[in-house]
Amino acid sequence: MRLDHVTVDIPVFDAGSRSFRKSFFVNKISKLVSRSEANVGGSMQRDQKGVIVIRALDSVSLTLNDGDRLALIGHNGAGKTSLLRVICGIYEPTAGTAVIRGRLMPLFNMMEALAPDAKGSEMIRVRGALLGLSEAEIESKVEEITEFCQLGDYIDMPVRTYSTGMLVRLMFAITTATTADILVMDEFIGAGDAAFFERAKARMERFVEKASVLVVATHSPDTARQWCNKGVLMQHGRMLEIGPVEPVLAAYDRLAHSH
Repeated sequence: MRLDHVTVDIPVFDAGSRSFRKSFFVNKISKLVSRSEANVGGSMQRDQKGVIVIRALDSVSLTLNDGDRLALIGHNGAGKTSLLRVICGIYEPTAGTAVIRGRLMPLFNMMEALAPDAKGSEMIRVRGALLGLSEAEIESKVEEITEFCQLGDYIDMPVRTYSTGMLVRLMFAITTATTADILVMDEFIGAGDAAFFERAKARMERFVEKASVLVVATHSPDTARQWCNKGVLMQHGRMLEIGPVEPVLAAYDRLAHSH
C-alpha cells in the first residue's frame, strides 16, 4: 500500500453565503484553525469561486508493507478518519495518488447494518455480505459464528431482545470470522463483557495476525503499543511524524502538553 502526496479538499457548498455576517464568521474560524495551537479540523479557506474548502489531508505520503501494523494518532479532527477513508476508497484524493493492493476490509462500525427485528442468524448473513463475503463464504461461517458467540436459542430470536453484551458477542463473532489482506479500523474492535474477554482476545489476535497490514486510528496509547509496530502523528491533516510507536506516542504527548 502506497500513498504519495495525497491531498483531500472537501468543499462546503451550503456555507458559501455572500452575507457579510457569514463571511466574517468564516474568516474568523479560518484564522483560528490555522493557528498551531488549534486542536480541531484541517485548514479552511475559500476557493476562486468563493466556496469554502476544508483541507482534510495535506500532502500525506506513506508506504506500508507486509507485516506493518500502523496506529494513526492525533487529536479529534487531525485527519485520521479522512486518511482511513482514502485507504478504503471512500474519498478520492484531490491531488496525489493512493495505490492499494489486496483485499481490504473496512471496520468502521461493528454495529453497522444492525436491524432490530432481524434474527441473530439473519444478521450473520447481512453483516457478512456488508463485509464483502460471498454467499458461500458466509454459509461456511454460520456454524462457527453461532458456536463462538454462545447465544444458544437466542440466535433465532430478534436482536432487539438481546442485551448489550449479547449483541456485542454476536457482532464481534461475525466481524472476526474472516479477515483480509488489509484491515482498516476507526478505533479498535471491542470484545464485550468480562466473561467473554479471554476467548475474544485470542480470536482477535488470530484475526489480526492473518492480515498482511493493519491500519487503526486510535486515541489509546495501550492499543497502539499492543497491536502496532508503527505510528503516525497527525495534526490539521498533515503527517507530523512517522516511525516506531513509542517515539510517535512521545511526540503526541509533547504536542498535547504544549497546548
